Amino acid sequence: MHLEQWKTAVQASGIAELITFVDGLADDAGAVTNGCSLAWSNGVVEGFGNLVKWIKRSSYGQAGFALLQRRVLLHPTAGESLRKEQRKRSSQVAVSATRETRGTGSTSAAAAVA
Repeated sequence: MHLEQWKTAVQASGIAELITFVDGLADDAGAVTNGCSLAWSNGVVEGFGNLVKWIKRSSYGQAGFALLQRRVLLHPTAGESLRKEQRKRSSQVAVSATRETRGTGSTSAAAAVA
């Protein structure tokens, strides 16, 4: 079914939520038509923007802008050295957490893993 036929069917259906959606499509008619008819899109750019935001959110409280910059830049060796540092940091955190739980007599999952 083509887009215009579908819009007509939705309007006739009386389903309020879908009618609101179709009205929104009418506001962005040019973008919707391009999205349905062209073979390319800005999806890669949008995806990269979301990746950068995720990296930024996951880095709160860490080593600052230098680490964020290395994580975001598309440099072939930056990711590898970062992964090594993350593994090292993760193992240090796990060891210190295990030591803390053993010292307090806690029976947490960290102590059980150790």
